[in-house]
Amino acid sequence: MALLNETIQEEIDNLTELAYEKFQNNQKEESFKMMEQAWNLYPDPKENWTEAYNTAKYICDDCFAINDFPKAKIWLNRMIANNNNLHHSDEECQYYIGKYLFETGEYEKALENFKEVVKSAGYRYFEDEDPKYLDFYKRPQKYIKK
Repeated sequence: MALLNETIQEEIDNLTELAYEKFQNNQKEESFKMMEQAWNLYPDPKENWTEAYNTAKYICDDCFAINDFPKAKIWLNRMIANNNNLHHSDEECQYYIGKYLFETGEYEKALENFKEVVKSAGYRYFEDEDPKYLDFYKRPQKYIKK
């Protein structure tokens, strides 16, 4: 596996830290701009870099935190493209897809994704997450009306 140039990695790390601070200080748009800048520093094809997957995941998490699901979809698709190339995080990626589907009201598809995640990885992806996802998995009838 190729290692990212140390200078580029340092720039990405600095931008990511600044973006995190901006996000915490309610400067969301500025934070997203900085994270986009960090993303753009990865050499093409970006799908070759594990670090790029993590950057996309952090941004996706921020999008979920503010309920910006159109933007979350963009970053989720970047996570998926990276994972389709490297396959480091198959279950985690599937979990994020399930979260996105849940949040956008596609409950049956979300449940299918969560079932696959639990089948391969158990409940670990539900840890440190909003309990609504595990509640949904365990009691889908509350959400899926037949």
